[in-house]
Amino acid sequence: MTILTVIDDAANDVVWLGSNGRATLGSLVGPSVDKKWLALGGWLIGITGTGPKIEAIKAHTDKFPNDSAHPFEVLTFLKTAYEDFDIGETDEGLKRYCGSGFLVHKGGAIWDFDNSFCLSEVPRGAYWARGSGMDLAIGAAAGLKPYVSSTKELTRRALEITIAMDVDCPGEVLVQTFDRNGVLSDPIT
Repeated sequence: MTILTVIDDAANDVVWLGSNGRATLGSLVGPSVDKKWLALGGWLIGITGTGPKIEAIKAHTDKFPNDSAHPFEVLTFLKTAYEDFDIGETDEGLKRYCGSGFLVHKGGAIWDFDNSFCLSEVPRGAYWARGSGMDLAIGAAAGLKPYVSSTKELTRRALEITIAMDVDCPGEVLVQTFDRNGVLSDPIT
């Protein structure tokens, strides 16, 4: 399992991203090279869990919508890419795509989606999370917010707490930015 976090920092024209450096599948821990974020055409996609989801997306980049697309168009793209790779399962008539995540536009707008691709906009400036440690991360950030002066530090500290307290979120703290030019940074130490 995974923890992904996002918070728009409008003052610095970036969205701060957080994740743990590994993922689990049952009791197995994946390698530390686990990739959870992918920047494409002015959008950033963050995906929880394990499996070939990033590979499915990369195999279809020629069909990715442009940066002015609506987030539903991006989800439609994801659905097509996942189905071409046979990712997901149908449960009681509802297709579930084995993971949830975020869509982030380079303008700073953020949407959350679940494993059935239900889409919800994240309020501007809200610290939000997805994955097995999401409740712990959101609670940690809420408790830390009065005592932490920067969104970078808030992201890092909430992730440290989540990784320390949730056995399903192993690995090191990874903090990155996605800027208004659509550039995803390398992890920041």
